[in-house]
Amino acid sequence: MSAEKVLVIASAGGHLTQALCATSRLENLLLVSNRNFISSEKVKKVYKIWDTQKNPFIHFFNIFVALFIVLRERPKALFSTGGPICLPYALVAKFLKVRFVYLDTLSRVVDLSNTGKLIYKYKLYDRFLCQWPGVAQMYDGLEYYGQTFDIGNHGDERLSISSIG
Repeated sequence: MSAEKVLVIASAGGHLTQALCATSRLENLLLVSNRNFISSEKVKKVYKIWDTQKNPFIHFFNIFVALFIVLRERPKALFSTGGPICLPYALVAKFLKVRFVYLDTLSRVVDLSNTGKLIYKYKLYDRFLCQWPGVAQMYDGLEYYGQTFDIGNHGDERLSISSIG
């Protein structure tokens, strides 16, 4: 098992499912989500935070929560598949110079998600991955990753600790 920690930030549901699929090769995962009933043998700890859906006060509060978690855990990198809850973590990662890898959600076939657009616009990422080749071609610096559910039978292109760090 790798001693390197990766902090995964994803809203419960599709974002979380994609994040866990994409990081399936990693061993030492810490998870931040708006639900705490996650069970995975690779997830060592779950931090439950308030859902930020369109509430700027909760986003502001979660910046301090993100700062606390990142300073406490000292992860090698942060990884997210989105949902607005990842925005405070992207800001903290930029401020603390911790690597932030963002994978835009599979459901965004022709353009980036709203969260992805904000992360891209303000350059809050070290690597920006997307799951559709057409979307990757629309933006400078985006990398085509492939689909996390492998619905197109693209092979096993999952993230490894060396590709995140």
